[in-house]
Amino acid sequence: MTSVDLRAETRAYARSRLRELTLDAARRVVLERGWAAVRMGAIATEIGISRQSLHAEFGTKDDLGNALVLRETEEFFKGVQVRFAEHPGDLSGAVSDAAEYLVSVARENPLVGTILTGAPTGGDVSFLSLLTVRGETLIDNASALVRRWVTEQWPAADPDDVRLMVESVVRLCLSHVLTPTKTPAEVGADLALVACRCLPV
Repeated sequence: MTSVDLRAETRAYARSRLRELTLDAARRVVLERGWAAVRMGAIATEIGISRQSLHAEFGTKDDLGNALVLRETEEFFKGVQVRFAEHPGDLSGAVSDAAEYLVSVARENPLVGTILTGAPTGGDVSFLSLLTVRGETLIDNASALVRRWVTEQWPAADPDDVRLMVESVVRLCLSHVLTPTKTPAEVGADLALVACRCLPV
């Protein structure tokens, strides 16, 4: 490895570490005092960088919030992939298992709970507004995951049917996370039915 390569690798590691420290600090504030209490200047001071450097890395406070949500949901998506892999050629079983898992773990996650309820700030749901208004990346990532598995399993499936199924399942699943009116098992069963009706395989 050349000195140039070593410096580039060191910079990449430092940047990755900076992002993790920033997101960890923001997560602590959200859990303790709510999203409204997150201040870019305070976060920068806590991790030992300038506010300008923090903005250069993340952009706005909302961009930081989006990054926090995406990191938090990364583990959810890994779990979904595992459940899809356990149901080769079984659309109903895969969607049911994956949806039930996702809704269950999302409801047990403390950050998701804070987003949905505004606790511990007595009803500050500003983070929920961020998620629902600017959740395109989250939806896109989830849709890409489902679409990739479906097209691997049924490469000859009609693309329009696949698109409709993926959009319906992903958006309904997110809705059930945000508005928990059914049990995870009921959500899984409902979404499996939707998937099979949209995509007859």
